[in-house]
Amino acid sequence: MRRSEVPTKVEAQSIPCTTHHTHHPREGGVDVIKRFLRSVSLRRKPWSIFFLLTLLFSFHTAAARQKHWRPFTLIDDIRFELFGEPGKTIRFSSDGKYFAIYSERERLDRNTVEDSLRLYHTEDVRKFLNQSSESQPPIPIWIVNRSKKEGPIISQWRWLADSSGLAFLESSDSGRQRLVIANLRRKMIEPLSSLTETVTAFDIRDRRHYVYTTVDSGGANKWQARRLAEHEAPAVVGTGRPLWQLLFPDNLRFTSLETQRHFRAALADDIFEVKADGAPIIPGGSFALSPDGTSVVTKMPLGDVPISWTTLYPPSFALAPYRIHAGSTPQRYVRINLKTGTVESLSNAPVSNDAGGWAWVYASPSWSEDGQAILLPGTFLRSKENTPSRPCVAAVVDVPSNTATCVDTLNGRTETGVEEGYHEIDDVYFARSDRHRVVVVSINRVNSSPKTTEYQLAVDGSWQEIGRDKRKPEIRKDSDLKISVKQGINQPPLLVAENEWTSRVILDPNPQLKNFALGEATVYGWKDKEGREWKGGLYKPPNYKPGKRYPLVIQTHGFTEVEFIPSGYYATAFAARALAARGMMVLQVGEHCPAWTSLEGSCAVSGYESAVKQLVAEGLVDPQNIGIVGFSRTCYYVMETLTTDSFHLRAASVTDGVMLDYFQYLLVDLSIEYDPMIGAKPFGVGLQQWLKRSPGFNLDKINTPLMVVGLGPVSLLTMWEPYAGLRYLHKPVDLIMLNTDEHVLTNPAVRLASQGGSVDWFRFWLQDYEDPDPSKAAQYARWRELKKMRDANDEKAKESTPYH
Repeated sequence: MRRSEVPTKVEAQSIPCTTHHTHHPREGGVDVIKRFLRSVSLRRKPWSIFFLLTLLFSFHTAAARQKHWRPFTLIDDIRFELFGEPGKTIRFSSDGKYFAIYSERERLDRNTVEDSLRLYHTEDVRKFLNQSSESQPPIPIWIVNRSKKEGPIISQWRWLADSSGLAFLESSDSGRQRLVIANLRRKMIEPLSSLTETVTAFDIRDRRHYVYTTVDSGGANKWQARRLAEHEAPAVVGTGRPLWQLLFPDNLRFTSLETQRHFRAALADDIFEVKADGAPIIPGGSFALSPDGTSVVTKMPLGDVPISWTTLYPPSFALAPYRIHAGSTPQRYVRINLKTGTVESLSNAPVSNDAGGWAWVYASPSWSEDGQAILLPGTFLRSKENTPSRPCVAAVVDVPSNTATCVDTLNGRTETGVEEGYHEIDDVYFARSDRHRVVVVSINRVNSSPKTTEYQLAVDGSWQEIGRDKRKPEIRKDSDLKISVKQGINQPPLLVAENEWTSRVILDPNPQLKNFALGEATVYGWKDKEGREWKGGLYKPPNYKPGKRYPLVIQTHGFTEVEFIPSGYYATAFAARALAARGMMVLQVGEHCPAWTSLEGSCAVSGYESAVKQLVAEGLVDPQNIGIVGFSRTCYYVMETLTTDSFHLRAASVTDGVMLDYFQYLLVDLSIEYDPMIGAKPFGVGLQQWLKRSPGFNLDKINTPLMVVGLGPVSLLTMWEPYAGLRYLHKPVDLIMLNTDEHVLTNPAVRLASQGGSVDWFRFWLQDYEDPDPSKAAQYARWRELKKMRDANDEKAKESTPYH
């Protein structure tokens, strides 16, 4: 029984029955049933007795459960413990004897984030699956906990090749990261890098064979000395420096420092700087150490780009802002011998991310366990005919012959949308230690769904697809034991063990959720006026009543139907289940509009508008009580919606994102994206196009109350234009700066301020509700003045509208 479908007293009273007793209005359903039982002859109607006894038991059980249910709040959202990204949560040791689980939660009591690695013995789980259903789940043999003010703390974690422990990067509140090993035998954390280094990436085989990149503190020290000198000088040269560096010189996070970067390797007892052809190098992104620890695969920029590359490796659409051209520095995959420093090209072609408009590839290269094959995610391969081609999802290099084959091809963006197929590649790896099998974990941007696809090398040398799945379970390579996270849009995550005969829960990280009235969320689909298909998550109030129209809050910037995410998607500004618990509908939207084109904004607006029309037509939503939340890139989508007046919005908010306005254009060099989105540069005749297309030049069309939120002073500066413009126009606008430099928030107190601000803002405008908390009195006094301003502007608009 779903929690939203628990019988109420009225429903219990409506059970049809034959009785001569008068129904008393103050009696509950249980009283009615008890009286009925006394009036029925057991000999004449035994089936009735059985039926009503069953019903009475169910009623008592449901009533007892319902008594303990309470509405879901933001504090509950923040306390929710979540597993890592799909495919990066569970990892077995090389020998299969152990597996580890990554999770993260936030501690409001300490105002910290806590990351955990739970290590289990595989045999304990096997025994658990063979025991009775009353047996208790196995407990971890070790739990590694790390905490600090902001997350993540544990990153890039992986097992050592000898299964003796885990290696990971551990970050501190000072901003440094060190490479450490969690020694399973000694149950101790052992550092591999010094405290003076900040490790950014690594790969490792064992305690004596690993590689890593670092940045040192020299750049920060030089900057502090320069800052002190400039503070005492009568004038400071600002030419060529970012504005925020001059305005906020002590904010090192957004300051370009002259940092020293290093690529180091450990071979046996020797730690040294990695060099290629005699010169120190810095890998271009991720890298992979060979099984014997003597060579590394990474990306390196090509010095002189052949003119043929500009046509052989084109972007996916003509106006893509990122492309290979004369003067660009595209990267290619290479293999570096750590002993000799020699460099060998593996693909003889650029990586796909440097060509523009193709799928974004986040996966790292990897080796087969026997060292005879290398997997290169997201790369072009030079065609034998020297003709333009699509990039590969992944290419497999046969080491002995140094030949590469393409596993499958990527699709990309077009002028009007996104092609079907691969759009984001999260992970690529050899399956079951077999270099003839490759697994690709991807996200389809059209329907925001994950997909795991497995390929096998055929006899003719081609790769053939042999299976698909919607998620990536972790499977022990030599058995049928499967450990996976089971969750869904309405199902909180559970860690589950399975074999051929049974399936059982090992860990429920959030047992408290059984006491909440969460309401129901459904996958909601619609089409916009151009016929594009859209999908989102529709969150309904726990006490939802068919036929009643509810206020609606549209949350933008992503949707997944296979994960339980209380906020809806991101933890910044979004609060789906907390809003739904307060009597609102929430639609979490997954956009798939053609980025970097003039159609991007109008596509998003069309999607929102069509969703609202359908929800209103279905009788679910009150058309006069609709709000919208923008974050990051979708701030622009919200501003476009507000300035095109496509449908009535009663309230809106934007937090730390793309605004496509003139001030942001000058503040940050975004011409490579903004010029194709507007269709011109904001100078000369091109300024006329900006006056028509940029939301910043159309603020006069807005009378919807808007909350503008910056995440720290630099972020606030980028968000300044809409606030200042609306303020000058006497429009209802509120400005908030959260004291953080995070973009996707993890700190509990800042999350509570961000998400709590959203809940208060939309309840005020959509429900006329004010939280009685005395600490919020000034907030509501400010907002009541904005309401007066909105009402006065609405009256002026009515007076200026001619009668027909």
